[in-house]
Amino acid sequence: MAREKQRRVSGRLPAPRKAVEPTGSPGQFRATTSDAEMLFRLTRAEQPGFDDVASVRVTLKIRAIEGHIEAPSLLIDWGDGLALATPVALKRLGEDAYVVVAHTNAGALSQIVLRPSAAPCLFELTAFQVEPAAEPAPGAPRLSAPRRLLRAALRGLSPGAARAIRISLRTLRDPKSTIRLARQTIRNRRLDPWRESYQHAFNVARHAFSPHYAAPALNPPPRADDAPRVLAFYLPQYHPFPENDQWWGKGFTEWTNVSKATPQFVGHYQPRLPGELGFYDLRVPEVLQAQARMARNAGVDAFCFHYYWFGGKRLLERPLDAFVADPEIDLPFALCWANENWTRRWDGDESDVLMAQDHSPEDDLALLDDLARYMASPRYVRVGGKPLLIVYRPDTLPDAAATLERWRKRARELGIGELFILCTNAFGFSAYRDAGFDGLVEFPPHALQKGEITDTVERLNLDFAGRVYDYDAVVEERIEALERRADPRIYPGVMPSWDNEARKPGCGNIFHNATPQRFHDWAGAALDCTTRLAPPDERLVFVNAWNEWGEGTYLEPDRWFGHASAQALRNAVARRAPAPARDHPAVVVSHQSPRLHDAVMLFHIFYADLIDDLAQRLATLRDGMDAIITFPEQWPATAVDALATAVPGAVLVPLPNHGRDVVPFLTALEIARARGHTVFCKAHTKKSPHRSDGAAWRDRLLDGLMSPERAQAALAAFAEDPRLGLLAPENARMLYSDPGVMTHNSEGVDYLSRYLNFRYSPDTAFPAGTMFWGRIAAFEALVGHALTFEPELGRVDGTLAHAFERIVGCLVETAGFRVRWSL
Repeated sequence: MAREKQRRVSGRLPAPRKAVEPTGSPGQFRATTSDAEMLFRLTRAEQPGFDDVASVRVTLKIRAIEGHIEAPSLLIDWGDGLALATPVALKRLGEDAYVVVAHTNAGALSQIVLRPSAAPCLFELTAFQVEPAAEPAPGAPRLSAPRRLLRAALRGLSPGAARAIRISLRTLRDPKSTIRLARQTIRNRRLDPWRESYQHAFNVARHAFSPHYAAPALNPPPRADDAPRVLAFYLPQYHPFPENDQWWGKGFTEWTNVSKATPQFVGHYQPRLPGELGFYDLRVPEVLQAQARMARNAGVDAFCFHYYWFGGKRLLERPLDAFVADPEIDLPFALCWANENWTRRWDGDESDVLMAQDHSPEDDLALLDDLARYMASPRYVRVGGKPLLIVYRPDTLPDAAATLERWRKRARELGIGELFILCTNAFGFSAYRDAGFDGLVEFPPHALQKGEITDTVERLNLDFAGRVYDYDAVVEERIEALERRADPRIYPGVMPSWDNEARKPGCGNIFHNATPQRFHDWAGAALDCTTRLAPPDERLVFVNAWNEWGEGTYLEPDRWFGHASAQALRNAVARRAPAPARDHPAVVVSHQSPRLHDAVMLFHIFYADLIDDLAQRLATLRDGMDAIITFPEQWPATAVDALATAVPGAVLVPLPNHGRDVVPFLTALEIARARGHTVFCKAHTKKSPHRSDGAAWRDRLLDGLMSPERAQAALAAFAEDPRLGLLAPENARMLYSDPGVMTHNSEGVDYLSRYLNFRYSPDTAFPAGTMFWGRIAAFEALVGHALTFEPELGRVDGTLAHAFERIVGCLVETAGFRVRWSL
């Protein structure tokens, strides 16, 4: 009897798996399609109780709130995987109660999928119980001693090996059944790719976003005076002009290609649709101004415009001229001559030339004469005092050395002075010194040949004739090459992604699985390389590109990733900046401040422009609380001085911009513990630029936590109740089952639950914004932690810091303290 009770599993509902959305009310869910699913998986602790069980009973209570419960069923995985499981219908016991008894003669119970209804509905699931069946199901053999031994042996193998052995044994017992299941699996897999591609498109349409989605940066990154300059190539083909109207149809722009792209294989990210800038028109001045602001905040120091010159004929010049003439734009710029023929290659026809180059000595001089007006701009990029000019295709020049000599001579005659002329490594060019260039610019994806995975992707278009490469493998190879490089005149080039399917339907080159994190790593290696090799004024890194949407490489925001690529570049620049606040005298002096009160304010201020707001909020609390203030170590001395003046007597702790407000909290918590404090209030500045109500949300959270009346009530509550561990306002309380709360955070919360040894459920509550009052003793589980947080890439959700926000209530209750929502 005791053994049966130990085996029983009850009181734990399955989790939404597919097309099931929590409503926010306990136990209530909405099945949005006829194939909605919820997943129940045995934990490691529960698994041994079912290892020698041949039959299980599943009992549940489920009722429809809207619609009807139709044909509920289960899929039971006995260790072979769900793909080989067949649906088992649930039998009605009574009103809202269902049961099924299922059996196996091999394997061990692993997981159960509940299909709550064959029709969409709103339902309430109040009980889900799994237990060994008191009597075997009709016809179910009892497990023999050899089978029990076999199960024990399989538990010692890896899951893949155990599953392979089970399938082999099943095949020997019933080959026809196994073949039937295999055929069904193959059919399902043929359907699933299309469903997956549709689901992604649908998610974008309903404004869902990637776990990597990032908010916009609000200001330029900090950097050293001698830091490398970052130049992003810029495509000006986002406005109609007569030649394109003639060649491609009335109103053609780059967006025409971008908007019609389709995925060619499973997981292929297409179409790529623009974010907040929309399908912009470069004839609109506000667009250019917004791009320049975004670029500055992303760590881009200049745009390098593609310059189109064909024997005296200019194309796409309008955006460039508007950019140079606009007094509202202060971003520098340079030019790259796109000196190749304009062809119909987007249609796959390389031979049909629409506008040809016409190289001649006279054309060389005419081109330089036209460039001179741009080089005269005070915003034009100079290297060592020389205007920068880049040639895209040096191999197409009849005599590159002669052309360059004519340009240099003409520039001196015009009073421009010496030129700094670079070429790219497009189409394999590398002999830049022999041709007379001052250096070579890497222009990825040219010269990238590693990591082809074309044969491994699951095609949606069976006629796909392009090539697919693994972005991660490419980045790994490029980082190693940058670390080995010895030539300071080979300037690193990076790309956040690449996919020219929009321009070459069905035959594009695609660098698959590009992530902001790996782009961040590549950009960082490029910055380190040029810093190591080149003198300060010649430290350059190039990004392909700012806005090459038709080739799937851009720093501008899109609908799925937001500002993730721009934030990745920004962080790569910022994390290499000096940290003047570390040794600031005011910081050193602050650590000598005496402990005056038992309670302490742990406040992280990221934005220096909110110092006055912080000072006003803390002024009314300082009679009863000390303060430990954390802030970015890259703040300039003036900001540290302002903070020390605004909050006298506070302990000041400069830290790297890492782990959002959580790493600062963990650091300040250790300091508070060492100083003998017992109660704290944890808060931080927020701007939440991805939200239209970001500032108002911050004020609501802080006012509900730090007003004099709330602070007095909080201190009284902790004094009255020694087991009170966490206190927060009711309006800050959120549940795991609330919509969107766990969408991108399940993995992080699960990791933390195993690392910090706590349990959670859909009813678990946490304080929104990670702002609350707490008792230090309730957070002992965090002492000596070794949590590793991701680089700060501006993500709005899904980081370990977001997961930590959700677990503070669990930590307190696991430690034996109470959580209260009545401040």
